[in-house]
Amino acid sequence: MSIQRIQPQQTSTEWLNALQSSGHNLCLDELLAYRQLRTVQLGRQNRLPARGRGGSSLSKLKGRGMEFDEVRHYQSGDDIRAIDWRVTARTGKTHTKLFREEKERPLFFFVDLGPSMQFGSQLLFKSVQAAHVCAALAWQAAYRGDRIGGLVFNQRRHVEAKPLGRDKGVLRFLHHVTELNNEVGPMPVAGTFASNLKRLRQVVKTGAQVYLLSDFHQLNESMISDLRALSQHNAVQAILLSDPLEHELPQVQATRVQAVDEDFTREFWLGDKRTNAIYKQQSSTWLDKRVQLLAQARISTTSIDASQPLSLQWQELQR
Repeated sequence: MSIQRIQPQQTSTEWLNALQSSGHNLCLDELLAYRQLRTVQLGRQNRLPARGRGGSSLSKLKGRGMEFDEVRHYQSGDDIRAIDWRVTARTGKTHTKLFREEKERPLFFFVDLGPSMQFGSQLLFKSVQAAHVCAALAWQAAYRGDRIGGLVFNQRRHVEAKPLGRDKGVLRFLHHVTELNNEVGPMPVAGTFASNLKRLRQVVKTGAQVYLLSDFHQLNESMISDLRALSQHNAVQAILLSDPLEHELPQVQATRVQAVDEDFTREFWLGDKRTNAIYKQQSSTWLDKRVQLLAQARISTTSIDASQPLSLQWQELQR
């Protein structure tokens, strides 16, 4: 498949055509297209790509490295090559430079591809947009020298990918995302989100950058302790995927419609101002609650719209 180059500020149609995406199923080619954007600063760091096995993340260990940290009094055993002669001359006492060592930082994705994510009213399913976000961030991280891994799950099973470096780690991870997104399974199993969150705590090693990608419809107070434990030892960022229909009902001529979910049936007026206002208020309250629950776990939230090309939302990923 020939993929056209993704350009900033493309229209929705141009963007979909460039990726040759259906919007609901995934193919690996549309995720490979994000490799061309690996040098675009989507994330928070602004560093030159790492060389060899060196990474771009700073450890808390101090020693000889590439990043200057501070100056302190010379102590017996310190490397004389690190003496700061300017400070020594100014103060009359010998001072030495300390450096913060650089190391590889594993980048770990927690990707929810459950039933509520398999929805989209306009451009993309939320699950597909989540995969695009993963691809954009993963290719950039691999270019910096970080290792890529993740835990991906749908309504029936999950797959774990231990962090690997270079393109190999990205390709393996994106293959799992594509496979599980396109998998047709039985009715959802209760507690899938919670059980995978507990598993995440076990597989993520201290010091990782963790991205949680979900609509967080299954999030509740009982999960805060797991999230807080995760954020205590890792840099955790929640990326909340949503669709416009989850925020507000469409503005149409008043029509009586029927919603059916298995044995549950409800009738209501679509296009009724009062119904629209109630729906919008309840949706806003529910969104605020999810963000607040994540904040209680000391996790900040970035919102990504499934109805807009990701190329128009780079600034959201930079926050």
